[in-house]
Amino acid sequence: MTFGELGALPLTALVTRPVTEQFPDLRPGVARFDAPAGTLVHHAVRDVLTRYPARAGESSADVAHPRSRTVLDWAAGRFRALIGARGGVVSFGADMTSLTEGFVRSVAPALRPGDEVMCTALDHAANVDPWRESAVRQGAVVRVADLSPSGELTVDAVTEQLSPRTRWIAVTAGSNVLGSAPDIPAICAAARSTGARIFVDGVQAPAHRFVDVAAWGCDAFVTSADKWYGPRCGVLWNRDGRLGSAVVRTADRPGAEHGPGIEVVLAAGVAAEVLLNWDRPAVFRHGERLANLLARGLRMIDGVRVLGRPDGRSPIPIVSFQVVGRSAADVAAILAEEGIAVGHGTFGAEAALRAVSPDVPESLRAGVARYTTRDDVRALLGGVAAIAAPGV
Repeated sequence: MTFGELGALPLTALVTRPVTEQFPDLRPGVARFDAPAGTLVHHAVRDVLTRYPARAGESSADVAHPRSRTVLDWAAGRFRALIGARGGVVSFGADMTSLTEGFVRSVAPALRPGDEVMCTALDHAANVDPWRESAVRQGAVVRVADLSPSGELTVDAVTEQLSPRTRWIAVTAGSNVLGSAPDIPAICAAARSTGARIFVDGVQAPAHRFVDVAAWGCDAFVTSADKWYGPRCGVLWNRDGRLGSAVVRTADRPGAEHGPGIEVVLAAGVAAEVLLNWDRPAVFRHGERLANLLARGLRMIDGVRVLGRPDGRSPIPIVSFQVVGRSAADVAAILAEEGIAVGHGTFGAEAALRAVSPDVPESLRAGVARYTTRDDVRALLGGVAAIAAPGV
């Protein structure tokens, strides 16, 4: 498939077809709740990954080819549209982690002894460790905004750690374990009042909530397309092209090293286009309803503890839970035998889990995706109830 044929892809028709046609990798009898670790690839995205290298006429590494430049510009434009960006630089990388590490390496030399960097207990380690390590090397101070006992990151928790010496705040747009989402616009406003900049980890956000970096006022936003039905490809938007210039391939610098193949960049752009063509309010309501149904059902099972979600509702449809007296790994293995896929462990977010479960942070994690059904939720609830039953 050449880039010129992309416009002829029947995306408008495809995104309204039954979900089973949009996700041909769905299998009968398998209930997938592993979306937070990576969603199934959309039909249109898989088609690009399969057909583009064979018909494009150039190597995936030949980013100097005019067609590749066109693809980079198009994919960057679709990503800007997805996150509400007006201008700025878009970079494509292997994943969110490598992009974040590259960005932090680029801005770290500006840190001076006594400067401050703020991280949060809600964030994944990929948005904490690079900042912490760079701050230590530069002699800067690391501050941490803690969570409430219910797993919420409040604006007050952030502002309490702010000072005139704060240079960067690294914060998530949505927890990968608790489903909670902090008030990013308010945090950005507080940061601007002290002159601090904001780096937002939005890995889980685009699939489940509207992102508007222009309205939020953040300085950089990073995500990973494999969490929103695309390929494994990190994407980073940076308001100021002078910041983060040491990251990987960008639409402005298509010859930069270590970027993903051009077909992967194209597939990430197609994934953004799929989301833009979906009825996203309906998709978001679908996820919210099923996650709330799951959380309520789990709370009704004796011996099961739902972590976080104090009001029963969270912007990101992720539910973490524990079965008293059973290890998360054992429960996940039993469910897998029944065709129910859930995650288990701490998922790079042990601090967030310890905020709501100090003694035993390991949990099971169930995430709702576009293709999750009520039958899937019933299957998971039935499986957990059987495991939690006395004597099992």
